[in-house]
Amino acid sequence: MLILSNEDAESLLTMSDCVTALEEAYRELAHGRAANAPRSDAISTTAHPDAVYSLKLMGAVIPSLNVSVVRLNSDIISFGKQRQVKLPLAPGERYTGLVLLFSVNTGEPLAIFPDGVLQCMRVGATSALATKYMARKNPRTAAIIGAGWQADGHVKALTAVHALSEIRCYSPTRAKLETFCRAMSEQTGVAVVPSPSPEAAVKGADIVLCATNATQHVFMPQWLEPGMHVCSIRGPELDPGVVAQSDLVVVNDRVAHENMSITQGVTVPKNRHSIAGLDPKTTPTLGDLIAGLAPGRVSDRQKSCFVNLPGIGLQFAAVGAALYQKALAAKRGHELPTEWFTEDVVP
Repeated sequence: MLILSNEDAESLLTMSDCVTALEEAYRELAHGRAANAPRSDAISTTAHPDAVYSLKLMGAVIPSLNVSVVRLNSDIISFGKQRQVKLPLAPGERYTGLVLLFSVNTGEPLAIFPDGVLQCMRVGATSALATKYMARKNPRTAAIIGAGWQADGHVKALTAVHALSEIRCYSPTRAKLETFCRAMSEQTGVAVVPSPSPEAAVKGADIVLCATNATQHVFMPQWLEPGMHVCSIRGPELDPGVVAQSDLVVVNDRVAHENMSITQGVTVPKNRHSIAGLDPKTTPTLGDLIAGLAPGRVSDRQKSCFVNLPGIGLQFAAVGAALYQKALAAKRGHELPTEWFTEDVVP
């Protein structure tokens, strides 16, 4: 069994790898050849003031790749008025997020690795994959709301899928915004330029990606233009009117958006993983679109919206399998005896 690191993932996986792996995984899911386990969140009080403890679990099985996956997070989370923040309280100011990859054919563990780099890559790659099927043909301009970790992945994924001439970016902290734009321009070769406001960033854009940790709306209905494609990775990002005004709406997966249990004394923001008025049970999924089971964009003037939430185990199974195969080929990672992680007693 392999132990892999975030550094292994960063050096071995490309955004193109992730987009390709996810496209096939969503197609398998839509045709019933893969199974996605609903995400669950168990939340309790913690010794830290103004924070909660969260145990998050998700999983999936993709037989064609001979993998199943469990992704788990053990987090301390602070819910502020503007942002949701995970606190690095593990020893050494670190976080705890793990991905466990198993063989479908033998049941044995294949690899264990942290979820950090894959988390960013699979979210950005999913948003970019949706633009392939939902944005108008040959988009030239895009806008990103956010200048943090998720925005980084979204810019890299979007430029891996489309030949863009410009990406406009907005974030309320000017210094952080300018640093982000310089770094993304250098790393992607596409002009990523700071905008003075979110309205200025999105005006005239073919694609708008919201990639924030905001707990309030960052994209408003009056900014939606004919032909524009909008994506959100967090429930509060979009005013519900954006979904209502869109001609084509697609969700990440048809799973419960709030599968959460909490202990007494815990208060968490509502609709963290959902948007008011949007019923995922009756809305086409990205897999439906990719598999040709639901219609996509039919006009350059259609307004489209992809709701890339909540996160699903299928994404980690797909990109995790790609990472594992690349690690084997490159002889990367630390091998441990599989016997350490299996047993001779019937569980």
